[in-house]
Amino acid sequence: MYRFIDNKLLNELTFKARESARKRSHHQLHSGFDDPVQRMVIGLSSGTYVRPHMHPQPNKWEMLLGIRGKTLLLIFDQQGVVEERVILSENNSVFGAEMKPGTWHTILPLENESVIMEIKQGPYNPSDVTEFAQWSPEEGSTGVTHFLLWAETAQINDQYN
Repeated sequence: MYRFIDNKLLNELTFKARESARKRSHHQLHSGFDDPVQRMVIGLSSGTYVRPHMHPQPNKWEMLLGIRGKTLLLIFDQQGVVEERVILSENNSVFGAEMKPGTWHTILPLENESVIMEIKQGPYNPSDVTEFAQWSPEEGSTGVTHFLLWAETAQINDQYN
């Protein structure tokens, strides 16, 4: 079976993201949690919050590709200082990034209907720990709006506080 990533899928994902409480929608391309490489297309709508996190397992690299719109990728050090600020976009000079295991990062859409592709090392094990940055607000907390406003304009060497 073939799996196509086309405008119909992207439109569906951005519509579902707009309607979703978390303002994002996932479409899984891999066949199951046991697949050695996990692949998802993700629609992102303004207001989604992906808490800064990292994957501590030594084999858990991650790749993000901007497919539609503009998605900001921020990479941090352990203290929350911005090390990299990259806009992933099909119309930009950078449209993808691969991160090694243990990289602190977050993403947020800069355009309301943005879509990324996420590729990660599998298999997916729900008991694997994703470490969330202690310096960032918890999802659903009152600090999220402040963080998103800060992140949108954060530059290299800025630190969230």
